[in-house]
Amino acid sequence: MHDEEIRDTILEVGYKTAREKGSIIAGTFNVYEINSLTGVDKKDIDFNAEYLCGKGWMKWEVMGGDMRITTAGVDEYERIHG
Repeated sequence: MHDEEIRDTILEVGYKTAREKGSIIAGTFNVYEINSLTGVDKKDIDFNAEYLCGKGWMKWEVMGGDMRITTAGVDEYERIHG
């Protein structure tokens, strides 16, 4: 899986989690679950999660892999996916 696909997957999981929970703030998920779903190496997940945080589209919540999408991330996800 290429970096762009990993980033899109992280954004998608963040977006769908927030929608399911009905809250951006409460929409936390463990980013390392993507490893078990896709087989992507954790170091590649880390790199791309940090990139998304740097863009302001995702936010780390606590150490250990919990993160959530931001309002800017929602805008970016909806821009890409309509």
